[in-house]
Amino acid sequence: MNIKYVLLTLAACSSIALAAEPPVEEYVYGMPLDIDKVVAITEPDELYAPCRVVSAQMSYEDSTGQLRTLEYLRMSSVCSDIEGSL
Repeated sequence: MNIKYVLLTLAACSSIALAAEPPVEEYVYGMPLDIDKVVAITEPDELYAPCRVVSAQMSYEDSTGQLRTLEYLRMSSVCSDIEGSL
């Protein structure tokens, strides 16, 4: 089998996968949200970083089942780890 065809197929599949990701919407205080199910919440992995405000992302499904991603500001998880050890 030609390697060209394998690489072409992989390239086509990866572009489809990238196109399927929902655009990231920036949260503005007070904006209405339609969250039916939270899929994932991520923030920068900063194990030894100081307690500070970080940009996090939440992926969720709305009431129609559409996958959406929201970017928002929150205190880093390091802050809650510090409070729990006091």
